[in-house]
Amino acid sequence: VTHSVSGHWYPKDTATLLVKIQSNETPLVPEVGGKAASLIRLTQARFRVPTGSVLTTDFFAPWIEQIEKSANWQDVLTALRNIRAPQPNPQERESLRNACDELKQFSTDFAFTKEQRAVLAEIRGDMADQHFAVRSSSPEEDLAGASFAGLYETALNVTADALETAVRHCFRSCLDARVLIYKREMHVEQLSPSIAVVIQQQVESEVSGVAFSLNPVNNDFDELLINASWGMGEALVAGEITPDTLVIDKVSGDLIESRRGDKGGIRSDQDCLSPEKILELAQTVSRIEALYEEPVDVEWSFFEDVLYVLQARPITTYVPLAKELQTEPGAKRMLYFDRSLADGMTMSGAISPLTIDGLEVPLREAIAFIVPGLDPEGVDLAEAGVIISGSRLYMNLSMYMPLMKSEGMANLMATINTTLADMVVGNDLEPYRMDERPNFLRYRSLFRHLPMILWKMRTLITSVVKSMLKPKQFLRTYDEAIDNFDEWLSQPIDFTQPLKEQVMESYLKFWEATEASTYPALIFFMYANETIKRLGRSASIDNGDLVNSICRGYPDDQIVQMGLVMFDLSKALPKQDFEDLEALEKRLETRSLDPIFLSQWDVFIQRFGCRGPLEMEWANPKYGEQPRLALQQIAMIANAGGTFDPHEVQRQLIAERENAYHRLGQLLPKRKRKRLAKAYKTLLLHSRSRELIKHHIMQLFARFRTRVLHHADQLVHERRLDSREQIFDVCMSEIDRALHEPEFDIRNAAIARGTNFHKLKARVKHFPMAIDSRGRILRPTKKAETGGFKGAPISPGTVTGPIKVLNNPFEKDIEPGDILTAVTTDPGWTPLFINAAAVILEIGGELQHGALVAREYGKPCVAGIPDVTNLLHDGQVVEVDGSAGTVRVLTEQID
Repeated sequence: VTHSVSGHWYPKDTATLLVKIQSNETPLVPEVGGKAASLIRLTQARFRVPTGSVLTTDFFAPWIEQIEKSANWQDVLTALRNIRAPQPNPQERESLRNACDELKQFSTDFAFTKEQRAVLAEIRGDMADQHFAVRSSSPEEDLAGASFAGLYETALNVTADALETAVRHCFRSCLDARVLIYKREMHVEQLSPSIAVVIQQQVESEVSGVAFSLNPVNNDFDELLINASWGMGEALVAGEITPDTLVIDKVSGDLIESRRGDKGGIRSDQDCLSPEKILELAQTVSRIEALYEEPVDVEWSFFEDVLYVLQARPITTYVPLAKELQTEPGAKRMLYFDRSLADGMTMSGAISPLTIDGLEVPLREAIAFIVPGLDPEGVDLAEAGVIISGSRLYMNLSMYMPLMKSEGMANLMATINTTLADMVVGNDLEPYRMDERPNFLRYRSLFRHLPMILWKMRTLITSVVKSMLKPKQFLRTYDEAIDNFDEWLSQPIDFTQPLKEQVMESYLKFWEATEASTYPALIFFMYANETIKRLGRSASIDNGDLVNSICRGYPDDQIVQMGLVMFDLSKALPKQDFEDLEALEKRLETRSLDPIFLSQWDVFIQRFGCRGPLEMEWANPKYGEQPRLALQQIAMIANAGGTFDPHEVQRQLIAERENAYHRLGQLLPKRKRKRLAKAYKTLLLHSRSRELIKHHIMQLFARFRTRVLHHADQLVHERRLDSREQIFDVCMSEIDRALHEPEFDIRNAAIARGTNFHKLKARVKHFPMAIDSRGRILRPTKKAETGGFKGAPISPGTVTGPIKVLNNPFEKDIEPGDILTAVTTDPGWTPLFINAAAVILEIGGELQHGALVAREYGKPCVAGIPDVTNLLHDGQVVEVDGSAGTVRVLTEQID
């Protein structure tokens, strides 16, 4: 017989209403919940845990049955279905909260059955004359890194007479709107209420607190953090007091940091823990971490000098690091830069196995092409300082640090990535510096291979020289290379060619076009941009505004044009047509819409169907295959009703650019005026190349995705995959093998590769830019200003408005006047810039997508503010000064 709780199936003969915490049986999370299962496990491992029992999910089954049959529960489900975006807006949240409150009220009249009362009587008999601690235990806490900490209720100092009331109180917390929103966010399929309740002997704590087996402030695996206060610690957990804070080096046992808190005004001048208790607690937490084989947070208590473990659970909010990247505790550490976050990629979440493979294959081929005698399969990427693991693509900065000082590295990175540049100069990186260069970076090795490298790069070098000495001839070569690439793209996909071979051939076609056209053009565009900045600085007055005006107003960029077309589409239909996207999509499929809209739509799909939100990830759909993606973003523009017109802004920026160019020229001497004219001409010639390289890559990726999904549908039809999306959990060679070997189990291959990816995807919203080999996250130190934050000035202008924090482009709607705040953006975010009044980014430089679009739409933009999506929150009114690079908080919320 099997029994289901919240989508979990497990063996079950009869209903079990009560389980002892001191049980020797293996606990089942769907039966006792995550908290209780952990307590039972700790008891079995001989940690000192207060005695108690668990009211299982079976205990509450009669009440859950009444709830699921009620009209109130249907109202809750209706409110959930009405939530359109991943996160509910204020109105949707209020509607769900009201429905849940009605459901809670309905549940207050539930009576205890005869069996339930017998169980409670047994608990009273076991723990007579004692006070109880009654806590909720979630059955969903083993799902994909889910942690329901802080969402369920706890009752302390409960007497035997008040036990039933406390149990009801904890039960009702599973009906809370916050719980359902979190389940939805974590993609828990079964939304029906489910709960277990822990009833324990209450420890009359003298000192209590929380300890983390890693440092949650910086993610360091070798640091243990302790928070401690007098008494039972509920005020500490609730964040109502400032505790004592201790940071301990787990390797040496040394106390790294000790801060005495006010502890709610109780004995504020005393330390809660003696050195002996600190040592005992640190050792206990380390033993629990070893038991769980992952970082944990532990609630603890001392009573009469005896340490009790009140709760332990895996930390779900830290950033894991693959074993291949880790060094041993106490050994010299390596420093890694997450290349996945760099300009052009901007993937802040976990990357699917197939996408990782699609990035690794050309990297191996490129190294083998440059270095004589190397076979792509034999390339050791780690020897070149590249490590692809943990759903990320890392670069070992420590290997390259012997080449230059930190200041030189920062200057090299400043234009492309201000966050990384600030991190380099704002931290002491000397402990990460390797004592000597790797073999391949030694002068002898470099000079030995240099002639062959230059020979193999001769086409690129020739193109760069030609663009400088013979610009007209280069432009002809440029157009010819682009035309040839477009012609190749128009050819049908060969579904019989081995996928890996086809992908590599496609990359080679892309590079043939790029080295003859867009790459040298982009180099000269960037050089001209820097030349104009230097000329502006050389004049006798501050010409920052003139330079900013000269460096924007170039509407031929691919992504700027995409935004303009989407804006036009938002105006091509009556506003009410965008209110029902499902109906609009059906009318689009049947071509029963205004001919003007259909004509513009066809142009949009033909030009930009290969683009889409979070587009570097192969697993994410494109506009061309899922029109709803584009319609949703176009509808946001249409429904907002703002007055912003990007066409008019472009006309203004072009006029300002021309005027600024002439004004700056008048301020310069004749020789420098000629340099300005030449640089300005270069900007006009090559501005179209700024985003064209990325656009060509997206055209390739769209072809790859079409090919992969074709095979996915075939494998699903043959019942070898569970869904077409599962194919992104394997690598290319496994797809090729599955197509030629019917006996190959591609489903198991997908599970083996995909399990860790999906765990990381659920656990980590945004990976850090820099992390060391013991998990320590390095961030820029500059951020605080009086009443605000300091970043890098990206796009000029000053705007005041409410913050809107987004983790992805579909999380919330951006209303006119909102300040769009994100870790980073890609072209799929472009439509959001139309409504946004300004943009704040954690990661970015002048060439990053968000910076480019902000400048071309005339939106103030500040980048390089560490942890900005946590420092700022929705509703705060801020002033964004894109010229000074500052964000000033004015009020906590809109009046």
